[in-house]
Formats: sequence, structure tokens, C-alpha cells
Amino acid sequence: MKEKVFREIRFLTVNYFVGPTLGLFICVLETFGRIKFLHFERFPIWKEKLIIVSNHPSLLEPFILPLMGFPWMNFPWIFSPLWSRIKFSLKWFRELQKEFTLPKKLIPASAPDKNNFYDPLYLRLFREINIPVDRNGKARGRICSILALRRILDNGGRVLIFPEGGRTFKAIRRGKTRSTNGCCLGELKEGTAWLALKTDAEILPIWVDGTDRVLPNNKFPIPRFWHKVTVKIGSPFKVQSNTRQGATLEIARSLLTVADE
Repeated sequence: MKEKVFREIRFLTVNYFVGPTLGLFICVLETFGRIKFLHFERFPIWKEKLIIVSNHPSLLEPFILPLMGFPWMNFPWIFSPLWSRIKFSLKWFRELQKEFTLPKKLIPASAPDKNNFYDPLYLRLFREINIPVDRNGKARGRICSILALRRILDNGGRVLIFPEGGRTFKAIRRGKTRSTNGCCLGELKEGTAWLALKTDAEILPIWVDGTDRVLPNNKFPIPRFWHKVTVKIGSPFKVQSNTRQGATLEIARSLLTVADE
């Protein structure tokens, strides 16, 4: 009972204090042109059973992308061009009957590497809504993590996955694909495709550019907030292939398509 109460307090703290605080910080960065969100109107705020996939250039994406699903995102004036903000505002005031806060299950669960998950710098508060994956451990442990993500989706929740299976600079050692404009994506693993096939969840592709310049991939990275970050949101879709290989190829193509927008 005590542990259950503690988990709820921790979730509420993340949901209503940590999330909005970090969100406001991102809004400040957007105001000063340090971060830019393209096509945010494509983000399905109320959509259940959603797999959010993204490239993974640095350690910043696991902090930035989940914020897009926090309750404060229901405010219509965040992350939208001026005209979109006006339209969102009018629509929002017409639909006040909707809850202001997202249901708990719609806060996207991430799947960080187990080593980072238990790092002291990875705030304990965020562990409640994440599923650690031991990428270098036994297959049984990874299977358990994938099954945990499947349960979240089967219950109508959302998950955030980096299908490269690690940061891009490591993933390209196994293989890589380039978009028409030269954007580089590491070889994808098939776990995301398996989840999509088993749960019939929609996939939302997101491409992030510039975070590796803000937070370089070295042992002691120092944030460089003067560099710009761009987050491009694609359109949700369902995989058409019935094989993991085919579905993985569809996911890779969707990411590279968004990268070139």
C-alpha cells in the first residue's frame, strides 16, 4: 500500500510539476529560436495505442520527446506557428468538455538503456513511466522489456522507442541508410516492427536534428544551447507489411521521409 501511494505521488509530481517545468523551459528555447517544432499539428494528442519512433542522435531526445505528451501540451499556443495557434485556440475553446489533463496511460513510456536508467543523473522520478532495456544483456531480459511495452500498448497506452537500438553514431556501425537529402539513419532493429504487428498500434515518426551539437556524444558533454534543434513530426500510420523485415523497412522509410521535410 505504501509503495503504491509513493508511485502515485511520484507520477503526479512528474505529470504536474516536472513535465510542465521542463516544458516551459523548452518554450523559452523555442521563443529564442533554439528549438523548432515542425508540423506539430500532426501530433495526435488524444490518440491511444501509439508507438512514437525517432532517430537518436544524442541523449537529449529521451527528455525532449516525452514532454510532447504531457498535460501542458493541451494548451493550444505551444509549439505551433501563429496561424495554427489561432485555429487551435478556437477549436480548444469549443471543446472545453474534454479533460484538461491527459489520462495516465497517454504519457508515453520510454525504453532507455538499462545502464542509463539506473544512472544517478537519470532522475528517479522518471523511472515509474519507463521500461529499461538491457541491450547488452541476455535475450530473456530484452524479451521481458518488449513484452512490458506490449502490455502498455494493449491497454491503450503509448511508448517512445528509438528503433536504432541506441544512439545513431553507434547504430551506423551495423549499417546505415541515407535519405535523399543525405540525412543518416542507423540500421533499425526489428523490435519496434514486432510491437506494431502484434498490437496493431499506429506509428508516429519523428526526426530530430541538431541535438548532437547541443549535447555532444562524448564522455563529459557540456550543453551548448546556442546550437539549434529541429524536431519534425510525421503523420501517424499503420504498417502494411505482415513481416518484421518489411515493417522495419516501412518504419525506416517513414523516418527518412520526415527527415527531408
